[in-house]
Amino acid sequence: MKKVIAVLLSGFVLTSAATGCAGSGSSGGDESKATADSATSQTEPVKADVGKLPAKFDLRNVDGKNYVTPVKCQRWGDCWTFALAGAAESAYLYANDMGVPAGEKNEQVNFSEKYIAWYMFHGMTKDDIVKGKVRASQVGEGFDPKEAEEGNELTPYFIGGPFVQTANLFGCGFGPVDESVSVKNEYPYAYNDEASVEWQLPVNAEYRSAPVAALFKDSRVLPTPAKIDADGNYYFNQEGVDAIKSELYQGHGVCVALNASNPGYNGKRRASYYSGDEEPNHAVLVVGYDDDFSKDKFSKTKSDGTVVEGSTPPGNGALIIKNSWGLTAFDGNIDDGYVYVSYYDHCLLAAMSYVFENGKEAKHAARDYDQYDLMMTQWYGTTEYDTETKMANIFDAEEDESLYQLEYRTAFPDAEVTYEIYKDVKKDDPSSGTLLEKGVCSHKYAGSHVIDLKGEYGLKKGDLYSVVLTVRRGGAYTEVFPYSTKFFGGMSVKGIVNKGESFLYKDGKWTDMTERKDSLLESAYKQCAEGLKNNKDVPEIELDKSTFAIDNYPIKAISAPKGK
Repeated sequence: MKKVIAVLLSGFVLTSAATGCAGSGSSGGDESKATADSATSQTEPVKADVGKLPAKFDLRNVDGKNYVTPVKCQRWGDCWTFALAGAAESAYLYANDMGVPAGEKNEQVNFSEKYIAWYMFHGMTKDDIVKGKVRASQVGEGFDPKEAEEGNELTPYFIGGPFVQTANLFGCGFGPVDESVSVKNEYPYAYNDEASVEWQLPVNAEYRSAPVAALFKDSRVLPTPAKIDADGNYYFNQEGVDAIKSELYQGHGVCVALNASNPGYNGKRRASYYSGDEEPNHAVLVVGYDDDFSKDKFSKTKSDGTVVEGSTPPGNGALIIKNSWGLTAFDGNIDDGYVYVSYYDHCLLAAMSYVFENGKEAKHAARDYDQYDLMMTQWYGTTEYDTETKMANIFDAEEDESLYQLEYRTAFPDAEVTYEIYKDVKKDDPSSGTLLEKGVCSHKYAGSHVIDLKGEYGLKKGDLYSVVLTVRRGGAYTEVFPYSTKFFGGMSVKGIVNKGESFLYKDGKWTDMTERKDSLLESAYKQCAEGLKNNKDVPEIELDKSTFAIDNYPIKAISAPKGK
């Protein structure tokens, strides 16, 4: 029986995980058979022990190397794309040891913010169909900005966006794309700060499915330094600071949200401490931290020399952030685009980190994605059960390929995920057929996770196979489903769930998701309404149940096309 419906607003409080997996299976061609019926859980050890971290760390100078790209200047409300692109750039540069001497500009990559903003909010069309990424069955899925634009062709750049959606974008195999990529002898992804039609991008596979500059590996929704209690009051969360520091030390790009309309900004020292109770209104990239940054550097003084009440945080320490306003002028001084933000800032929320593969260690240069979840959601609903429950997607291979990775979404920290892969399954029974591999992964944080399989499995065009997930936290079994609603930017959104794609196993039988769509929509509405009521960093919005949409289970199978 159903135990409880849990609320998680991972679009506004973001995460992913240090991952540990133990798998059993066989590698090879079409005759692969499972070599074990069970697998032992294994948790990856923490790579950065907080107690052993240095008092100061800066990605601009790691053992004399700079892993941060130059400061850019946004024009519209697309700060989130700059934070995300910057995080992806630093994570990729670090993973591939592409640092330049500290003090020099690192311009080896330049991921496109324009690409992120445009394709995030333009859903799939028939012209986007491409084998190994977008199926014809998913055409129409995603956001439609036409109604919200009302003559303004730049809507995607004004509305802002939560970081979790951009993790979805990369996780679906769309981007990051380098601004230097040419399509039809043009460079469409270059950021243009002029209000012109050059900001628009074509909505078709040739442009949307441009060559990917970096292979996405993981997104991690981190605890935040600022926490809000049940009464709406701020309190400091050391765990959030420690998590950000640990991720930075591992070379993972970290984004955070904060309030940029800050009367407590000390321009002379580029030091910011916000002690108000407003919501976040800006997204930035964190590049480092300094435990010893004096709290007094945040203080503002009156004309009589006395300190402004509330302008001094309770302790030392600051995150070093890269802003997206270019080289800005405050108090008559031109700064370098970097700001120190107090650990105790009341608006340090929505922390998220990103991990990308080391290109030299990647098993394959090309990726095909069998996937049905292309809605680019900002929300994940969960339903918890006290009896065995499983989620599954059934795919038909679109070409001859070699299955070697899985990707899925967890919606809460400390999740344990058991995966099973079956080949030659029945159309309505994901656990029928031949078991190819079974394994267990543990995830410290919520997020989108790409895992390497123990073996590689040959699939022929047309083969029916399944990916089955059992997700547990504590003693509960959990179903995770994506949903979205029109309130985000005023844009219509559509999720497409077809019969024979996603299934839930409960009470000893499999049920097609299409048979449960109404109940899931009702759950999504209730969870969103409750979450909006209880979360400070989400604006007050009147919800309309009719505008909600759900999508297939966030389960993807990643393959290499034959010979690639």
